[in-house]
Amino acid sequence: MSKGPLSLQNWLAHEAGKPPISCTEYPFFTDAHVVGEISDGLGPYQLINLCPNPFRSGSKLTLVFRAEFYLTYDEVQKEPTQTNDDEYHGGYYQDEIAALVGLCLGCRMKAGGASRIFDGSANHRGRPIAWESERDPIAHNVTALSILPRANETKSLELTQQLASFPNLTAAQATVLVRAARLYQDAIWMVESNPELAWLMFVSAIETAANCWKMENERPIERLRASKPDLEALLLSRGDEEFVEQIASHVAPYMGATKKFIDFTLEFLPNPPANRPAEFAQISWTRKNLKESLSKIYEYRSKALHGGRPFPAPMCMPPYTVDENTLSEKSVGSAVGVKGSTWAAKDLPMLLHTFEYIVRNVLLGWWCSLVSS
Repeated sequence: MSKGPLSLQNWLAHEAGKPPISCTEYPFFTDAHVVGEISDGLGPYQLINLCPNPFRSGSKLTLVFRAEFYLTYDEVQKEPTQTNDDEYHGGYYQDEIAALVGLCLGCRMKAGGASRIFDGSANHRGRPIAWESERDPIAHNVTALSILPRANETKSLELTQQLASFPNLTAAQATVLVRAARLYQDAIWMVESNPELAWLMFVSAIETAANCWKMENERPIERLRASKPDLEALLLSRGDEEFVEQIASHVAPYMGATKKFIDFTLEFLPNPPANRPAEFAQISWTRKNLKESLSKIYEYRSKALHGGRPFPAPMCMPPYTVDENTLSEKSVGSAVGVKGSTWAAKDLPMLLHTFEYIVRNVLLGWWCSLVSS
């Protein structure tokens, strides 16, 4: 049974009054200009602002994540004789917090290797280390024609207030949230160099959360009945209802993928961006139009995963400035030809920066609903 992400387990141990075992600092890298600092309110964690030169471009060391750790090795390490990957997402607790911070801020944010340890000795200033410096993320370059122009703007740590609700989630909910945030984190980090793959990761971030949402709001047998009524009848002819329930619990997560993706996104759909371009460069924000757009996006996702056909090149392009401070939300024109192929306007539902806005705010809206419920 899942205990939740390591960052959550540690936070709960702190709230339970356990004595700290160690304290470690990790560098957080971003290309955004981050303002503010968090010294309390996040349990055992602090975010210390190093105030780097805001005019320096590219990814840079911006925050120090200081973490008191309350868990023993035996509490962290799983039994090595059998597989146990309930909380696995490919990172450590500092990566979990970095992903959640990046999701809250809407910027690229990754953790590097530990840079200082406090071992509880008389040396309260800690010891600088570089044992894990190879974990420092590789800096990326963002050109003037950025695919996500808003990602490296000024971001206030006040936007991370939602992170304080993290320990109120169940272990299963927190695990899914971290996995979705990690997918968002990787997508936004690589988007400028590999937008086609970023599209896939943004869609997967939504799918990851949608699976949890659907399972909490719909029994597996109901999903089986809605998606494959003939299969339910066939199974009932070979066994009793308990047998069908057991089969449904195994196959339900893989049924109705497109509908689940669309329903979840529309359930937590944010309001349109506050600063929008002229109407000819906007997408229609009606549920009917967005349902069609999301269906097309999921179709492209399936073709990319199962047929090796990348997302259309025009959907991976940087937006253009419509007037002084607004960006196009979609490709403009009756059709776009590029890289030897042509796409009609109806097959280009939105640009990637528009979808990123939807993904981030849908995930934050779902997170908020978990806390309120």
